[in-house]
Amino acid sequence: MFTRIPLTGRRRRVRRVAVAAVLFLAAGGIANAYADNSPKGAAQDASAPRAVASPGAITSEPIAEGESELPFTVDADGPRRLVYRKATIPPGASTGWHYHVGEEFAVIVSGTLTRINGEDCSTRILKPGDALVEPTGPDEAHFGVNRGSEPVVLYITDVLPEGAGFSRPAPDPGCGAAR
Repeated sequence: MFTRIPLTGRRRRVRRVAVAAVLFLAAGGIANAYADNSPKGAAQDASAPRAVASPGAITSEPIAEGESELPFTVDADGPRRLVYRKATIPPGASTGWHYHVGEEFAVIVSGTLTRINGEDCSTRILKPGDALVEPTGPDEAHFGVNRGSEPVVLYITDVLPEGAGFSRPAPDPGCGAAR
């Protein structure tokens, strides 16, 4: 038997934001269910259920997809702003040491990104198809650099507290940027 614990205050807000983020990120998949993604000229299965669209058919085109093995949660206390953006890091360029105030979800589309974790100076190499979920707060400083010969392109979704920017500068925690 399950006991339901009533959600109050902060827990209710966290649940609302988590549900909103999941719905926002899944919206493309829902719209995709209504789109006809069959190759042109492909035979149609007459017995398959078809969505009937009213004028102005819904379309959806995935623009990036990746996988992350790391678990994550979206923890929010107050209003949030969702931003979907494309970032390009030219060869030899870096992000500098920084941390995030809001959650950031990214998919590497092209290039190779080297990410240095400020907590233990470990290095992670991210390639096309890899997903990145950035932790938040000053204790989560990190550094990204493009050591390759082609631009790194990322598609990013930010879940930002009201009035917050994408990131804040952080001091080098002793790792150096050259590793």
